[in-house]
Amino acid sequence: MEISNKKWSDDLFRKEREKVLAMWPTGEDVDLEDGAAYHHRLPDSQNAARKVLKARAEGKTLLCPSLGSDTVENHKNLLLHMQKEGQADILTSYIDSLTRNCRFEMASQGLMRAEAAGRPVLNGFPFVVHGVEKAREVMDAVDLPSLLFGPTPDARLTHEIGLAAGQSGYSGGPLISFWNYTKNVRPEEVIQNFQYVNRLMGCYEEMGVPILYCVSGAMPSVSPPSLMIVPEIIEVLIAAAQGVKHVQLNNWLQGHLAQDIAYIRVFKKMTDHYLKEFGFDDVETTTYSVSPTGRFPVDEDRVYALISHFTMIGVMGGVQVCGSRTIDEAKHIPTPEGSAHSFRNAKMFLNMLQPQKFDLSSHSQIAVEEEIMEAEVRCLMDNVLKMGGGDVVKGTVKAIDEGVLDQPYSTSQLVKGKVLGVKDSTGAARYFDMGNLPFTDDILSFHREKIAEREKILGEKVSYETIISDMTAISSGSIL
Repeated sequence: MEISNKKWSDDLFRKEREKVLAMWPTGEDVDLEDGAAYHHRLPDSQNAARKVLKARAEGKTLLCPSLGSDTVENHKNLLLHMQKEGQADILTSYIDSLTRNCRFEMASQGLMRAEAAGRPVLNGFPFVVHGVEKAREVMDAVDLPSLLFGPTPDARLTHEIGLAAGQSGYSGGPLISFWNYTKNVRPEEVIQNFQYVNRLMGCYEEMGVPILYCVSGAMPSVSPPSLMIVPEIIEVLIAAAQGVKHVQLNNWLQGHLAQDIAYIRVFKKMTDHYLKEFGFDDVETTTYSVSPTGRFPVDEDRVYALISHFTMIGVMGGVQVCGSRTIDEAKHIPTPEGSAHSFRNAKMFLNMLQPQKFDLSSHSQIAVEEEIMEAEVRCLMDNVLKMGGGDVVKGTVKAIDEGVLDQPYSTSQLVKGKVLGVKDSTGAARYFDMGNLPFTDDILSFHREKIAEREKILGEKVSYETIISDMTAISSGSIL
């Protein structure tokens, strides 16, 4: 399959839409013009892109949870609970895993069981089974914007229905879906599916409906930030080529204050740089931060501290939107009550900190992190573009095959999986093994020196056992 980073023609998109809308009967009810008209009937306060741009202009940070339930009534009640009790500013509609894997018949059966039992059965909202009109009942019930959430290798029909139903954005992307949600699907197939999704977003933009695309890149696992930044920049460039105009950059925080703040700053700077380099001057970029994936403490007192800590980093880094895990994350699927408690805690911390302004431009530790991070990003991006002859999609496919783009612990069997991270003596993520990443000697030396400093304190060599300990450190109540 030969693909490139070129905008799809209207004819190609039309032909693909016919196939996509035929995947499930509810696809017959999707109409682009009607979807755009529905968005125009909603107030600006229910459009995520407009709300986030307003926050950027005012220097504010908004709160956004990650949640979803299966029946219309359950999902409405969940979102209303987070709107009223959780004090959220933007809502999400997490897509259930069966729908994300295009198992629509199984999702339909699960929904019927949920409606019969009067309790949740699916782990999210099955947009495709509900269809446009049922999904619009959710937007009609709330006062806030809502985003589709959930990486998946094929989100095409879900986006057709979700966007037509008033969802004004999406969090996910082709590379996070490839790295973390496939086993043996080629990256070009996932990218092509997302070119469709991005072209659909571009169509709404052309009809005057801003759609917020929250790129996600790759999940961290004691990962130096360049491992997340580069895949997200690639996702941004793929989206921009298809007409996406509003992009939110997802910063996967890992708890190290200086490195995380540098991450937020470098990510925005380098994304804007490459957008400009390719002539995408009309794409608005905003920023989002969220606490890390992985195991959380069971003790709720410790989780409250983590929620506060990661909220602080997001605010000090100047993000427009801050997400969070919940106090019951480690015990079971988060409850509405647990989610509301978590976000009220985050809101209180945000309200205390946000009026205080911080000038971090001259902080020495942040400056060091920014310098090495920018060098890594440029090195990886320049090699990807070179491999693709200037085409980021062609370069990405080749770079994944050769390990120039790599991820640790990927679910895909098509990834080299040679790169590994470990923490230094301060808890910052460094490259333990660079695999085939084409870094310069200066970058290699920097990471070796930082790891050597920790080995001196430990009195022994950093090993795979150290990496495992680092991966579970937060759940044990420490950064190391």
